[in-house]
Amino acid sequence: MGLAATLQNRPFSSPFSTWEGRSSCRSILLCLAESNFTKPSCARYVASALNSGTGPTVVIDAGHGGNDQGAKAKNPYCEEKRICLQTARLVKKYLDQLGYHVIMTRNTDAFIPLARRVEIAKQCDAEIFVSIHFNSSRLPTASGIEIFFYDSQEEKRRTFASKRLADSILTRVLRRTSAHSRGVKKGNLYVTRETSMPAVLLEGGFISNPGERANLKALDYQEKIARGVADGVDHYFKKLKR
Repeated sequence: MGLAATLQNRPFSSPFSTWEGRSSCRSILLCLAESNFTKPSCARYVASALNSGTGPTVVIDAGHGGNDQGAKAKNPYCEEKRICLQTARLVKKYLDQLGYHVIMTRNTDAFIPLARRVEIAKQCDAEIFVSIHFNSSRLPTASGIEIFFYDSQEEKRRTFASKRLADSILTRVLRRTSAHSRGVKKGNLYVTRETSMPAVLLEGGFISNPGERANLKALDYQEKIARGVADGVDHYFKKLKR
């Protein structure tokens, strides 16, 4: 059975989200399958979405991509877009294991406009949005992990939930990595401001810091960050049930 046919026949049901939300999400994937049917990258993207769990819908956003490299440094050479994608894939893997329904805004080295990332989250009726990035500074000694949320004066409930999500993720990423904490911060960032669900943006360390850069390029350290993010997401949802 082809990808488009599989998507049309695949039921999306969950006690945590509406049929309308899952149906809209399915429509996005169907459009991808029909428009890029012969591309292996599309096949991998759609397959990863179909194989995800049936729990709360979580959108994982790997920052940058394509011609947008993000931060970069030499010796050893490092591009932010690559580490974002590698870490985001690991986050998805661990959340899948916990039963969450995970959608990635990109699963290949592709440029996705910020507005499109937000649209994916809204159309999928996501319950939370987590964007993965890495930092850079003119000061090579700058170090640590920080996480941002948008402080909306009009959406107090979403602001409160975003802050709780940020606290939960940062605490558990620090626990896994033993990195320096730069704290939970308010930030006027497009993907956290324009989304309609609790949303955070993680800056997982400084590519401009030679010591941190070496860590960030290592798979075992990326796994620590990813496990911390997954732990934080899981803790956030478990607290909601209490």
